[in-house]
Amino acid sequence: MDDASILNELKSLILLKTGIRSITPADCKRISIEISKTLNKNVSETTIKRLFGFAVVKHKFSKFTLTTLSEYVDKDELLDAINPSIAAITVGQRSWIDVAQQARRLTEFTLKGIRNRSGLPYDLTINRKFAEHDFEDFYNSDHIFMSFISQPGYGRTTMLSHLVDNSFLKDESPYKDSVVLFVNAQTVFNKINNSFNLEDQIKALLSLSDAESLIPYFKRNLINGKLIIIIDGFAELVLKRDLKNQLFDSLINFVCLLEDSVNIKMILSMRSTTWMRFYDRMRHSPFLRSAWFQGNYFNLNDVSNVPPLTEKELDQIFSKMNTGNKIELSPRLKAQLKFPFHIQLYYQLKEEDPDFNYYTNISSYELISKFIQEKIYRSNYYTEKILFLKKIIKLTDYGKSGNSVSKDLVINELSAFKNAYMELLSDGILMEEKRYENAHPKEFVRFIHPHVFEYFLFVEILEKFNLNVDATFFDYIHKEYDSHQVRFILLQWTIRFMVKIAEFNALIHIFKLVLSNYEKNYLILFIAENLKYRFKHSPDTIDLLRNFNLHDAIIKELTNFDFIDSCYVQAITVLAEVSDTREHCYIYQSMLCLVDLFSLDHKKIQSRIEILEHYDSTPNTFLVSPIAVAKMIHAKVAHNSTTLDPVWGLTRQFMNDPGFFGKDANQILTTPKAISYLLMLMLNIFYGTQQDAMQIIRSIKHLHPKIFREKTPFSLYLLAVFGLGGARSHPCAKVNQIEQILLKVSSAKDGYSFTKYSESLVIMLVAQQSANREEFDNAIRHAQELIQLYNRNQLNLNVIFAYNLIISIYVRLNDSGKVNDFKYEKLCFMEDRNIPKHLFPIAN
Repeated sequence: MDDASILNELKSLILLKTGIRSITPADCKRISIEISKTLNKNVSETTIKRLFGFAVVKHKFSKFTLTTLSEYVDKDELLDAINPSIAAITVGQRSWIDVAQQARRLTEFTLKGIRNRSGLPYDLTINRKFAEHDFEDFYNSDHIFMSFISQPGYGRTTMLSHLVDNSFLKDESPYKDSVVLFVNAQTVFNKINNSFNLEDQIKALLSLSDAESLIPYFKRNLINGKLIIIIDGFAELVLKRDLKNQLFDSLINFVCLLEDSVNIKMILSMRSTTWMRFYDRMRHSPFLRSAWFQGNYFNLNDVSNVPPLTEKELDQIFSKMNTGNKIELSPRLKAQLKFPFHIQLYYQLKEEDPDFNYYTNISSYELISKFIQEKIYRSNYYTEKILFLKKIIKLTDYGKSGNSVSKDLVINELSAFKNAYMELLSDGILMEEKRYENAHPKEFVRFIHPHVFEYFLFVEILEKFNLNVDATFFDYIHKEYDSHQVRFILLQWTIRFMVKIAEFNALIHIFKLVLSNYEKNYLILFIAENLKYRFKHSPDTIDLLRNFNLHDAIIKELTNFDFIDSCYVQAITVLAEVSDTREHCYIYQSMLCLVDLFSLDHKKIQSRIEILEHYDSTPNTFLVSPIAVAKMIHAKVAHNSTTLDPVWGLTRQFMNDPGFFGKDANQILTTPKAISYLLMLMLNIFYGTQQDAMQIIRSIKHLHPKIFREKTPFSLYLLAVFGLGGARSHPCAKVNQIEQILLKVSSAKDGYSFTKYSESLVIMLVAQQSANREEFDNAIRHAQELIQLYNRNQLNLNVIFAYNLIISIYVRLNDSGKVNDFKYEKLCFMEDRNIPKHLFPIAN
């Protein structure tokens, strides 16, 4: 008898080497030619057809054929296995030790095949504890069989390989006294032997005599343990419906055969669709239902008892994958990677690009695209699959009614797309489910994974607009999917698409939408990271950017100065990397300089000064030199120096004369000018007074009279700074009025103009005003919240101001104990960050 497991291993490896996903008779000639070219040996087309079941097998395969095929796939272990395994075995009475060793050899051969074919390096895979717990409960129960059931991509095969290895084969295994037979379904049920009697097949695999009855034999010989038969790989069986029914009946008959046996159990590993068909043939039998152990994680809606990976399991895998480097993953990407198939795709992307780690969901979208390429575009019937999926999208009213449709609505298409539809179900793209409407069951078809639905929804909308992405396209998504979570995802798919095809000018339209500051910051970062990712694969990206005004459009949107939103800071960092001109890069670096100044980290400030000096000769429209301001503040932070630079004189001149920098500066507020105003305000913190800060803002208002009439992020930022300066230096009715205005705007539901940083300044204003009104508990509570917030975002300058407020309150309360506590806490904070201890003393 030919060893079917070796034949199946050969078939799998041949398909892997030739890149054939689903073999047809026509491919057999190609394989024969490839073998001839590679080895200069001849294996006929007919022999290849016999191997893959397209021709009748009348005799065993010769040793020459098997050796040649093993050489072709470069597998020495198969060559070693051919002599003892393929030769005909003399059937007769065998010792118990021989049978147990034969089962172990077959199991180890199955495990070796799994390791060789693992899409993710097997060393990176992990043991899953839930499977061990389920198996332990099953082993000790009266149930006869259990199934591990899931949609494809959950890693059932790898999970079983670890379960078998840990539970049976290792020296310390808890069930080492039991015998495990772990085989692929093709080894037991195949076109070559065309037999579906499971007992006979197991006896043949173990070389037991036909006259020997399996159950009494194991009952006699198994004293302490049990025989566990595990069958995996049902999805690889290509059988017609009648043969598949025979297979299911064979499994059911075998379960019935084991009714009175306590020491033989069976585990089946099936996809959800296969299990549903199998269950349909057994569900009417109370005995079979009671014989089935469904597991502790059975989910009826998904027809699965294999849960996705947990956070802890993901961490285990990534600790192996990224030794020494801990990578922070976005929540959306983490949700995807809970499906092991996606980890395999992620690993492939990491192999192509070792730096494939991004702050936004770009990794997630690349994974989705790769998943769809693998599962749909490179599969059989891909044209029909795409047409069918597009039909479902339309029937959901372009996603507005969810991601499922009544099966009745697609019943006409099912006859035309039968094969495509069955593969979509089998591959875990779609699933059928029953729901009850008015107590009547109704069948629905839905997308299993929301991200696959979102991808095809985007494609369908894109085709609806004839692939023309303009202002109307963005407007359609923004309005049609308002208050729908898919809106933001569709905008990201659009950005990714436009960057891929280098239509950078169309991206400008996104800034015309009414977006929250978080959304705008995130999308700017998403654009930047997509540009960076494209640049790695297409070096012409920077040259193409020069033909458009994308950087100019983005720079105009960066005047919100949201230093608490990490997306904002990260976006500027990435934009500097993909800048198309020195002028643009100088602007980005100047904004990052502001971030460094808030940190009071003299090393960061020094490094930023060195970067800025590379652009010293770059033409710019700054009112004051970012380098000069940074150097003055660095002198103060690093040495507590009071050395003055001419830039401070320019700032003083601007306070006294708003037109000092030129009358042509009127009205138009550019981003470089906005940065200049912030640099002057920052410089004033170290060398000026609260009244000076208010005077700078008055000069800004004089130059830009309409600035406070519009609720822009920058105007609200300035108003908060102005109010805070007034509250600290001269509390009055005007400051109260500003406080009320800011609170009203920040609490408005449509307050899109308020950034997280501006909101924190308003809280600081409220805290200061509360202290002024002697509402000390309220003031302290707000200040302590701000210390935590600013500390998380390394806004150390703001932390010190919050500490000073708390200390000044306890001074007023004559609570020397609390004063000393917070002084000590502040000094420790400054010492840990190498900030001069006497910087920013508490005002008397």
